[in-house]
Amino acid sequence: MNTNTKKREKAGAILRQSSVPIMFVIICAVCIPISGLSPSYLVNEIVTRMGRNVFLILSLLIPIMAGMGLNFGMTLGAMAGEIALILVSDWQIVGIPGMVLAMIFSVPISILLGWFCGKILNLARGREMITSYIISYFINGVYQLVVLYLMGSVIPIRHGSIKLPRGYGIRNTVSLLNMRQKLDNLIPLTIAGVKIPVMTFIVIGVLCLVIVWFRRTKLGQDMRAVGQDMQVARDA
Repeated sequence: MNTNTKKREKAGAILRQSSVPIMFVIICAVCIPISGLSPSYLVNEIVTRMGRNVFLILSLLIPIMAGMGLNFGMTLGAMAGEIALILVSDWQIVGIPGMVLAMIFSVPISILLGWFCGKILNLARGREMITSYIISYFINGVYQLVVLYLMGSVIPIRHGSIKLPRGYGIRNTVSLLNMRQKLDNLIPLTIAGVKIPVMTFIVIGVLCLVIVWFRRTKLGQDMRAVGQDMQVARDA
């Protein structure tokens, strides 16, 4: 009886810890037959979105390790990436070179935003939550100022398809069709009708190795210590 009770408690603990995946599987099992979509189409969409979303997951690992909030760090990086993509689109640099150039331009912008926000948060220790909200509103206002007023008037933007009709400011949507799935199609591989983005998964694997290596460096250990306990990190 005692053994059965332990088994039930263990099974209950597993169910509680895995409630979200279990609900996801149940919803998929119910909704996939109702949707009427073919299995090959569904598998293709799952593989495509897996490669796309893993980049977002990897970008959040180090901020989470350092104790940052999920949305705060990702928002700064997204703003930097969007500004770089707008500039690259205006310069008409397409395909893989455009993606690489956008990444290169986004890094210094991200570093600048991160340094600025880090300095402010260090001055507001103990009140990081409300300070983060205020910073996010402020940085969003700066981003809107740059994109809607400075681009085209101060920052030169040549192509009218990107600018607003008034002559300055960027449209709400900027077409990135010339970069869409370029990394996925770099090494084409199709298995049983399912398109496998080989190069995307290779890049993901390299980034995973870089993160594992970074966690073992002195800086990575310091960031992990800060994320776990500030007092222990200060003593260390």
